[in-house]
Amino acid sequence: SMMEKKIKLSRIVRMHSNDMEEITEAGSGEVVAMFGVDCKSMDTFSDGSMDLAMSSMFVPEPVMSLAVKPATLKMQNNFAKA
Repeated sequence: SMMEKKIKLSRIVRMHSNDMEEITEAGSGEVVAMFGVDCKSMDTFSDGSMDLAMSSMFVPEPVMSLAVKPATLKMQNNFAKA
């Protein structure tokens, strides 16, 4: 659905793994987090100067699945970090 609602961002950060970098603007394709905004993953925001309509992304069912578990209890901590 298209929402033509203006919001004010209090804080925006570029995400890379578990690192956050404070930024003042983001370009297309960048993965960012916004604080204080009611949105969900993959929502698109713009400055309002363009009329954009984003289509849904099709994700096919997996062809195979695989489960990995640690061989020893000692290795479990490394799995938790990953």
